[in-house]
Amino acid sequence: MKMQLQSRSVLCFVVLAICGLYSDAYRILFMGPFPAPSHWMWLEHFQRDLLKRGHHVTSLNNHPTKTPHENLTEIILNPIFDIPKHFPKENLFTMRYASDFQNLQMYWKIGELTTEHALQDPQVKRLIESQDEHYDLVILEQYFHEAFLMFGHKFKCPVVTIGTMGYADNMDHAMGILTPWSFIPHLLLSHTDKMSFSQRAYNSYLSLYDVVIRRWYYMPRMQQIAEKYFGLAIKGALPNVLDLERNISLMLINSHRSVDLPRPSMPGLINVGGAHIQPAKKLPEDIQRFMDNATHGVVYFSLGSYMKSTDMPPEKTAQFLQAFGRLKQQVLWKYENASIGQLPANVMIRKWMPQNDILAHPNLKLFITHGGIFGTQEGIYWGVPMLCIPLFGDQHRNTIKSVREGYARSMNFAQLNVEDLVNNIEALIYEPAYKRSAWEISKRFRDNPIHPLEEASYWIEYIIRQRGARYLKSQGAHMPLYQYLLLDVIGFALLSLWLAVWLPWRMLRRLYNWWALTVATAQKREIKKRL
Repeated sequence: MKMQLQSRSVLCFVVLAICGLYSDAYRILFMGPFPAPSHWMWLEHFQRDLLKRGHHVTSLNNHPTKTPHENLTEIILNPIFDIPKHFPKENLFTMRYASDFQNLQMYWKIGELTTEHALQDPQVKRLIESQDEHYDLVILEQYFHEAFLMFGHKFKCPVVTIGTMGYADNMDHAMGILTPWSFIPHLLLSHTDKMSFSQRAYNSYLSLYDVVIRRWYYMPRMQQIAEKYFGLAIKGALPNVLDLERNISLMLINSHRSVDLPRPSMPGLINVGGAHIQPAKKLPEDIQRFMDNATHGVVYFSLGSYMKSTDMPPEKTAQFLQAFGRLKQQVLWKYENASIGQLPANVMIRKWMPQNDILAHPNLKLFITHGGIFGTQEGIYWGVPMLCIPLFGDQHRNTIKSVREGYARSMNFAQLNVEDLVNNIEALIYEPAYKRSAWEISKRFRDNPIHPLEEASYWIEYIIRQRGARYLKSQGAHMPLYQYLLLDVIGFALLSLWLAVWLPWRMLRRLYNWWALTVATAQKREIKKRL
């Protein structure tokens, strides 16, 4: 009996020790400086989960939380960066940013502008100048704000980044991988891994352009911004942001094996696509009743959180209303004004819609979307066919992939008309192939050994426990290109081969010349004797 009690005591001690090891509360600096609401809505899921786990989070972002927490300290950027002032929404509606190169330049420019805007904030300046703050980890959205990596250097702690848009070549490079352009398309492209010659040529051209301009223009610009705002607050010479990028401990990427191409990876690259998708909650009473009573089903329309339906040209709004009025289905439209004029009897508008819960409703037949990555993933998860109307950025890539998988159709916003709208909507609702494809990819997307958000939080805590876990990335991240590609070894081998062939040949040639000269001399002597 005494032995059993002792054994139980030892067991309890071990269990408590293990629990204590994994239940430490850490201090985390969580930063999402990009002002787009959709980005922060996604990032906030990670922040909430860390708070649930008992960690203390200082959050630097543009959007105050709706659910305060005792362990949450917020640094809210004020005023928020005015994106439409620099990139007018009407340009996006007219498809003015259609070029891949223009999109890439737009990302770099908006990265510079929003980075400097955030670092100018007085609260952020105080954080930079603080001498008594301590953090165990810095978490940063990986979205063209590399100057913010300097916070990891300031607080002498590891850095984890969260890649909102999915994989990019520079993420591979930072982890020690050279992206194989022969079968991995650029971030902005929708090609498969079976590219034609012309696609591989274009992919290589765009990717090389990205590498060169990023290395020799964009990153030096980020270095200048970092030195401008961190230079006086940090003693000694500042490290290069390129080196800080190579020292990122872990990257959580908004990607999923079921919908994205397989690619070379490293242990420090973790896929967390779908981390924001949670079990459906009960809908508001009016929307619940509207959907429950929809005999022919429901169509849901939203342009997301940045581009709003109220920003559309009036003639396009009228076209949507006319098309919706011709449907048998009920229509839920996220329209950001209380009124839109005369509504068809089957249409309900609301300024805000609980999108995930609407998509989960069994009467939902179709999702009309701009093709943003977060909404696309929600539509995939709930097995809903989609009509995609992309406007800018990665929306075109997401749309083409969705159409290729067979669960979506697409329309060009500038060219859409009432007849085409109705035809596309009815095709997606009444042709069973779209629903079958949507259910098939939904099953693949849901088939995870662990929820992506839970996996993300595990690895975040792992990085703190293992003090950066530098072994999760390849030494290739720190190698010069000539060593990575073995150009020095290949050069040495070619030189050795050349010497192995040239020296014996040179010696044999000299020996032959000596022998020939000796023979010729002997012959001359013989001739002289005869004479």
